[in-house]
Order: sequence, then C-alpha cells, then structure tokens
Amino acid sequence: MKQELIMSGLLILGNPMIANAQQTKTTTAESISTAKNISTDSIQAMKEKLRQDSIQWEKQLAAVTIKGTRSQFRQKNGGIVARISGTSLEKEPTATEVLAKLPGMFKNKDGKPQAFIGGSPEIYINERKVQDYRVVENLPVTQIKEVKVIHHPGAEYGNNVGCVLLITTKKNLQGLAIVENSGILFDSFVSNNHDLDLTYTHGKMTYYGKLGYANWQGKWKEQDITTNYVSGSNAESNTSSQASSNAISYISSSTLDCKHSYNDHFYWSAGADLALTEKQTIGVKYDGYNIHQPMPFKMTSYAMTTHATTGSHVDDNVTGNNKFLYYDWQHHVNAFYQGKYGEKWKLNFFGDFVKLHTEQAQFVDEISERGAASTQQEARNKFTLLPQSDGTIWGAKARANYTINDKQTWMMGAEYNYVKSESRTDYTPADKGTSTHSITKENHAAVFAEYSLDFKPFSLRVGLRYEHVDSRLNYLKDETGRSGIGSFENGNSEIGTTRIGTPGTASTEAPLHRKYDNLYPSLLLSHQAGRFSQSLSYRSSEIRPSFQELNTGTVYANRYMRQVGNSQLEPSQRHEFQYQASYGDLFLQASYTYVKDYITSIIEPDSDDPQIGYITWTNIDHCWNWGSFLGYRHRWGFYEPQVQAGIQQGFIKAVSMGKEKSFHDPYYIFSLYNGFHLPKGWYLNLSFSYRSSGTYDFLTINSVHNFDFQLYKSFLKDRLSLSLNVSDIFNTISRKTDGTYGNVRFQQQKWEDTRSVQLRLTYRFNQAKKQYHGENSAQEAVGRMGGKKSRGFFSKKGYKFRDKLAYLLRKSYICNEILA
Repeated sequence: MKQELIMSGLLILGNPMIANAQQTKTTTAESISTAKNISTDSIQAMKEKLRQDSIQWEKQLAAVTIKGTRSQFRQKNGGIVARISGTSLEKEPTATEVLAKLPGMFKNKDGKPQAFIGGSPEIYINERKVQDYRVVENLPVTQIKEVKVIHHPGAEYGNNVGCVLLITTKKNLQGLAIVENSGILFDSFVSNNHDLDLTYTHGKMTYYGKLGYANWQGKWKEQDITTNYVSGSNAESNTSSQASSNAISYISSSTLDCKHSYNDHFYWSAGADLALTEKQTIGVKYDGYNIHQPMPFKMTSYAMTTHATTGSHVDDNVTGNNKFLYYDWQHHVNAFYQGKYGEKWKLNFFGDFVKLHTEQAQFVDEISERGAASTQQEARNKFTLLPQSDGTIWGAKARANYTINDKQTWMMGAEYNYVKSESRTDYTPADKGTSTHSITKENHAAVFAEYSLDFKPFSLRVGLRYEHVDSRLNYLKDETGRSGIGSFENGNSEIGTTRIGTPGTASTEAPLHRKYDNLYPSLLLSHQAGRFSQSLSYRSSEIRPSFQELNTGTVYANRYMRQVGNSQLEPSQRHEFQYQASYGDLFLQASYTYVKDYITSIIEPDSDDPQIGYITWTNIDHCWNWGSFLGYRHRWGFYEPQVQAGIQQGFIKAVSMGKEKSFHDPYYIFSLYNGFHLPKGWYLNLSFSYRSSGTYDFLTINSVHNFDFQLYKSFLKDRLSLSLNVSDIFNTISRKTDGTYGNVRFQQQKWEDTRSVQLRLTYRFNQAKKQYHGENSAQEAVGRMGGKKSRGFFSKKGYKFRDKLAYLLRKSYICNEILA
C-alpha cells in the first residue's frame, strides 16, 4: 500500500535551489568582509532578500512529497495487526466495512463481519467487550487507530470463541459527543431504526448513555416436507420382492405463509468510568432491551400415505390461522477495574449480573378434514402453548499480566459463573398437553495461564485452561393432565435408546447431576521475515449444549412437526489445527478440526403416528472438517478491489436409509468487492457474492448468489454521513435444503424479502469514543440461555423468532446459520 509522507524539513542535497542559496550566502559574506565601503542600506536590502528567499524555499520544501511502501499488516503476539489510520481503510464508509476487509474476514448475510474459519468474532473496543453491535456501527472510521485480528484465541478466551477482533481507537476528546443514527429500509414494507448516543468527558470522568428503537416489518413463506420410509420401503437395503411389496411411505407437508410480520425492539444503556490515576480506571455500565414480535400466519398441511401396491391416498388436510408471539427482555450490569503497577504488572477485574426472560407463545387454531369426517374426533384443534424461561447469571473474572523482560510475558487469570435457569411449558386448555417445569443450576469455574516468548524471527505462545462445571437439572411436578396433542397423549416417544422427555415423562424423570473437570491446552508458533509472516496453532476446547437443547419441553412447529430437547446430551470436545500466512495484501488460512461427541439436530418419527416428526438433538460419535481461505486486496488510485475465495468440507457419518453413509460434499464461496473512492468524499461499491451447493451435517444446501450496491457520502469533516444500500439487486437469493437421517427425509424451501433498499443517516457531534473498558464475564452463559447477542442495523434475520419457525428449524442445526 503506497503511503504519502509529507516532509516539512529542509532537504539540502540534490536540490539546485538550495545549492544556489548556499552560493549566494557565501558570496554575500565575502563581499561584506572585503568591501567595507558598501552602504548600510545595501546590506539591509541583501539581508531582507535572503530572508524572503529563505521563506520561499521553506514553503517549496514543505510541499516535497516522498512516496514509499509501508506494510499495512504485521504479526504481533499471536495476531495480525492492521493499521487503519493513514491507510486506504480509513476511507471506508463504516467500521463494518473495515472489519469485513481484514485478513480472514468477510461480511455474512446479516451484513456483519465474520471469520471464514472461526465464525462470528468476539469484538473489543479498547479492551471492552462489545455487547451491542450498534456500538461498532456508530464508531467513526476516522477514530480507529488499528485492529488486531486473532484467528486462534488463546487460553484467556472462552471455549465458544473462535475469533477475536481488538479495536484500538485514537485519543479521546473532551466535552460532549453526540451520535444520532437513523435509518429506513424498503422492501415489501417500510422499516425504521433510530438511536441516540451521548458521551460526556470532563477531566477524569466520562459519562455515556444510549437510547434506541427499531421496528422491522416483512413477510415470509416456508414449506417443510418430511417423508418417513417404513415397512421395507428402503429399496437400497430391502431388495426382495416381498420387501418391495410392503413398502410404505408416510408424507407430511406444512406450508406457513406470513403476510405481515413485525417486531418492536427497544434498547438502552448507561454508564460511567473514572480514571483514578493515569494507570488505574474503574467503571460501571448498565444495558438492556425489550423485544415484542407477533407473527400471524396461515398454515395449510396435508398427510399422505404411499403403498407400493395400492398407490397413494391423502389421509388428511388441515388448515389453520396460527400465530407465533415472541417476547424477550434482559437487564445487564457490568463493572470493572483496570490498573498498571510499575512497568511489570497489569491487573483487570470484571463483574456481571444478568437477568433475562424469554417467551415463545404459540396460538394454534386448526381445522382437520379427517376430524370433521369422524364422529370420534372434533374437527377443530384450538389451544395455546407457552414455553418460557427465566434466567439469572452472576459472573466474575480476574486477569493479571506480568512482563518478565522485553522477550517474555506471563498471563494468568480466573473466572466464575453461577447460572440459574427456570423453564416451563404450559398448555391452555390444560387438557391439551402435559406441562413441564424444570430448574437448572450450574457452577462454572475456570483458571487459565499463558506464557509468551519472542525469539526473533520466531515467537511462541503456550496456554493452558482448566474448567470445572457442576450442573444439576431438577424436574418439578406436573400441574396438568395427561392428555395431549396427537401423539402427545401417551408420551412414549424415544430417540434411539435415549428418552428425550416428551410430555408426560417430565414429572417422572430423575434429576440429572453432572460434573466435568477438563484441561484445554493451546499452542501458537509464529514466524516473521520482512513482509512475510506465518503461524501454526493448536487449540483444544469444549462446546456445551445450550439450555434450549437440553430443555425437554415441547415446542409446536406445525401440525406434523414438534421440537423437544434432549437432557442426555454430552459436551463436544474440539481439537483444531490452523495455519495462516500473509504477504503484503495477500492472506492465506487453512484449518483442520476434529470434534468428539458432536452435537447435531435430527428428525425422528413419532412411535405412534409415523406422519409426525420430532426435531431434537443428539451426539454423534465424531466428525471432522477442513477449510481454506484466500484473500487479496489492493488499491490502485481510486479503485480498490478485494477478492475472497474459500472452501469448507465436513465429514460426518450416519445411518441413512438402512446403510451407513458419509456426508462430505464441500461447498465453496467467492466474493468480489469493487470499491471506488470518488472525489469530494463519495464512495461507491459494487459487490458480487456466491456460495456453491454442498452438505452441512446431513443436509444438502443449494447454491446462492447475489449482487449488492452501496453509495456513501460524508459531509462536514465526517461528522455527517449518508449511505444508500441496495441488497440482492436482482432478487436471486433462494434457500432450499434436502437431507436424510435414518429413514426420514426432510425438505425445506424458504421465501422472504431479500431485495431491499436501505437509507441511513448518521450525525456525529464532537466524535469521541466510549471510555468504558469492561469485559462481560457472563457472555457465554447468556448465549446458552438464549439471550441476545449483538445484531446489525436492520439485520434481515432480525428477531424473526429464530427465522420464522418460531425458535425451531433455523435455531436447530437443521437450518443452521450456514444454510441461510
């Protein structure tokens, strides 16, 4: 990257004007010393001429420009540090665009930065963990000094962290800073977002607060088809004529059509920090949100049986006017202390308290043709199902850094989380199902240490993390009757040999008490020679099941689909090897990951009604995957392209249609950004993205591609900015999945508004950064309890009840993030 260095000093060599000046000065001195008859006026005139010439020379020399090449990226302490200030990245319109163009990063479907290997990053601004991504969006690019990308987090970071971004800003400004951010989005409806951010710095104190509101509106449609092959219908494993003659397939299909969905999202925060001394700071912060999202939709379903000899016949047609209602709130308090002692020690203490509540109400009103034709059943099925949970989290974390010498450092720390989650599922009327009620209490403690050694051109980092988890799940007594919905009545459904807790069993299940004590080592070896740097790393970690995956309460998806958790799930153990290299603007990354007891979602048929399926979770013995990513970016004058390409391939085995099958089709990604830095602060970007078809777990995902357009203009020295974004210009994004597990095939199609126009206006008065330096020691626990993580401005995913199936299909790994 070519940079311009403005030299204001005097350059003597190689400048004829300066050489002439020296000669003039020498001649003048000799004339003065030998010709004493020169008048005083002449001497003064000559001095004045020299002074004027000197001023003119300095002005000309001040404009001398020397162009050189300086590396924009450098490897430091296990990460890649990207300079932002003074580079072309400083010209990007938003901080999101900056982060998405860093080595190994790209912009996901929600418009947020994501690591191709490692997933969604954990972001820090001046050592403070970001809780709301709008903080990043509102951060002026001109205030960013540098960003450090850590693709292989060490022992300090939790097991759920695959990538870390450390943002360092420039010096804080005194006085009042105001950021007003408003946006409007057009698709089938009109959505809007507004937030006001205030920061006031006076001396050693900084106060800040934020208040925001977002309203999202849209529409969607989804079709889910399950086919259950039984009684010798598997032609691959049953080749005899008798088996073929007994082949039976049960097909069920449900189409959900939402003509108008919306959510109201209020969010707020307030806090302060105090610099006790130049080396010690304390602070406290409170933040929260409240979300209300109703989604009425029309459901049409049918069930059909196909026999090898008698043909096909429709068993039932069901229509309904149903509604999902999502309600969620959270309150979070965080406090911190940071201090430096001498030149060797640095101490950090963090504390958290979180209170959250989640509801996923389902209002069902269905009419069955089969029920209307039978005198034994009622045609109408009307009830309300209300799964809800309340969570409380206490967390604390301490970390100490000690500098042994200029080549060796030592880091150590400890953290503790106490989690209490109470979940229940209630039916109205009560005879429509069996209510469940459970309480989970968990104590999670960890200690970690890390040693770093710099022996140029190599550096070494060795870490070790120890975790102790004590978890107890207690089932409380049922409060309702035994009758249920469809196959709910007897509650005998099982997944394989493990009871998954369908309604009717919760009151009789024994408490589950688990303890885990594990060590997780990490290792990083780096090498740097000039502009070329490379590193090789290993990391061991654990992924524990979420509370939703463990919850045995039943969630009603549609007439033929339910969701129920699995309280017998075990944590997954991960072992990851990663290599990365960079040279100038070129970046390469490759990884291999082995997972023991991998947690995945599956669909199993009900034991009494083969046309009803259950979405649940199970442990697979093991799986592994590998991936590689290549990125290149460079700027030639006003044109700055960026090219990204990658491949991911997973290997997982399961019994499918009576035979063990390996699912391992790779998928590829490619993206091209064409950035144009135009005069007078205008920025234009035309981009193309493509993802091929491939397999993820047991599903085959279709290929997708889209074109996007962005126009950005800054005014008033970057205090005012206006951006226009057009997503999926040609409306080409479509989503289809198809997969088989056991004898059940699952197919899904989704339609929604993907083409949209967004207009965004941001005004910044006295651009100051947030001072708060706290970290959230309860982040992982909040995520496992279903609490919200940071979301982008007008995220298309929004809070659409985990994308339309009401906390079901997309939340489950059957419709995992990668599928969308």
